[in-house]
Amino acid sequence: MAEIEPYWSPKHDMSGFLFNIRKVDREGFIDVSEVPETVLPFFSFVYLEEGEVLLEIDGKTYLCQRNQLLMVPRNVPFRVLHFNRNRGFESGFSLRFLKDVSYEFLHFPHPLHQTFPPDQARFVSTLLEQVSQANAKKDMRLAAAAIDLFLCLLKPREDQPGNAIVNRFLEMVFDRNVKPGKVTSYAEALCITPNYLNRLVRTQTGHSAMDWIEISRLNLAKALLKLNHLQVAEIATAVGIDDQSYFTRFFKKHEGCTPTQYKDKVQRGESTEKD
Repeated sequence: MAEIEPYWSPKHDMSGFLFNIRKVDREGFIDVSEVPETVLPFFSFVYLEEGEVLLEIDGKTYLCQRNQLLMVPRNVPFRVLHFNRNRGFESGFSLRFLKDVSYEFLHFPHPLHQTFPPDQARFVSTLLEQVSQANAKKDMRLAAAAIDLFLCLLKPREDQPGNAIVNRFLEMVFDRNVKPGKVTSYAEALCITPNYLNRLVRTQTGHSAMDWIEISRLNLAKALLKLNHLQVAEIATAVGIDDQSYFTRFFKKHEGCTPTQYKDKVQRGESTEKD
């Protein structure tokens, strides 16, 4: 289990930040249980060639997958809910870095979520690779010119990828004020059948509705296991599993250790990454 290493640090003064980009290639699921809500004073985006990341941006969920870009506006709070096998680019830029600040999406406090067709996606990957190389060489003129070309490809008025029902389902599943439930309970709340919900979710995200519920339960369980005052039985109930034995089997299936072993590692200050 890897951890997310952001290219910024909340401890640093970011008032003078202009631009950064990095190429990423992370294998497996990323532990997001301790990633806090973040607010950045600049625009940030992720472009994925492979994998997926689920973000909560200003209270709404956005799932970014292959050949998709997700841009977070400056000063808008966001939180990582799920992070799996990410290959692509992460970047941040200030308006002061851009040659042209007239792009419409730069002046609205809404995320930009765009899917690129395969041919254009290959061009985007090549372009961002050039930006990354220019940044590494500290050739900011070339980087700024390439980013300007990249921004020309963004179309904020196109239909956003995703289905309203699927987005609402993900919002409910990752709502930490309510314990994760069953597929039937979410389907009932959305006024559709469980089969229809499963079909929509799998078609749109590549995962079943139950997969997302288990991801949410696991993330919540790991976060709660890091709190010393909670017992395993209490945590099982909090994630929507009343049978402690089943919770132990569920946790070990995904993490390779029991909840108690995971909790002990945390208390001893040992790594909780899977071998």
